Amino acid sequence: MTDFARLRLGMVDGQIRTADVTDHRVLSAFLAVPREEFVPEARRGLAYLDARVPLGPAGRATLEPMTLARLVQLAGAREHERVLVVGCGYGYVVALFRELAGHVVGLEQDSGLAAAARERLAGRPGIEIVEGPLAEGAPAQAPFDLIFCDGAVADGLGKLAGQLAPEGRIVAPAGVGRATKATVFRKAGAGLSAASYFDAYGPALPGFERAEAFAF
Repeated sequence: MTDFARLRLGMVDGQIRTADVTDHRVLSAFLAVPREEFVPEARRGLAYLDARVPLGPAGRATLEPMTLARLVQLAGAREHERVLVVGCGYGYVVALFRELAGHVVGLEQDSGLAAAARERLAGRPGIEIVEGPLAEGAPAQAPFDLIFCDGAVADGLGKLAGQLAPEGRIVAPAGVGRATKATVFRKAGAGLSAASYFDAYGPALPGFERAEAFAF
């Protein structure tokens, strides 16, 4: 029988701590949440590799643990905050943020993934899974102190920005391909300011593709 607890500790010590993740609350969250329960049954053996785990629908996959942990640390979730996880997949990141924040909403547009998240998170207080287009956000549950995108976004954050609390932020891998950076967006006038931090290449979230520009 696979000793997932030992593998989880190995992930934290060998992948996450070595990536300059030093926040003890973040480390404790990754130790507390059994990642193997939040991937497809046939892929549980991949749960603690420093690799993406495919989730089923074309192109959807988890972020690598090292990248995810650095993003979660960058997000700086606090105990009283309301968090929206965009593209929550099987619900792993929702469970992580529930260890760090007061109330967490997971948004998923694929009905199969949303059902999987609800099943795995059933009975946990302070968690809600809603279904709908990712770029539309969750207006009925807004405002949010933190909106976390569980995958790469290239454009289309406007509606999410409108669901932020006044001092809120969006944390996402932002960009296209290998140029994607961990980015924190905050309200700035009628738009968003952006501060980039480190490379954070990840699978693209549907609905946030960059609009093609036409040259004449």
